[in-house]
Amino acid sequence: MRLFLCFLMVFSSTAWAGYDKNTEGNITHIYTYPSGLVLFKLANQPTSHPSCNPEYFAIGSDLKEAAANRMFSRLLTLHTSKTPAYIGYDSQGDCANRYIRVHNVGGK
Repeated sequence: MRLFLCFLMVFSSTAWAGYDKNTEGNITHIYTYPSGLVLFKLANQPTSHPSCNPEYFAIGSDLKEAAANRMFSRLLTLHTSKTPAYIGYDSQGDCANRYIRVHNVGGK
């Protein structure tokens, strides 16, 4: 039992690494690039970040294609329907192509 609890603590503590903040807002811009990078901006985009360029959020080009496509699809749906997006990101680091890396895209 003790081994199981140790195993559980190790994996539960790393499951959310890099994802410490959420924001909500309407998507105003979406840009795509051949590398797979997707940049987007919210109406209430953060104005500062300690290590990343805060001008855009980024779906990193290093994500698995299926995961990136799901997030991109969600962005397009939210933008088209003018529904606020819920964005989960790291407020301290973990940049994607110099911009704020997104770990979660959600909506109502």
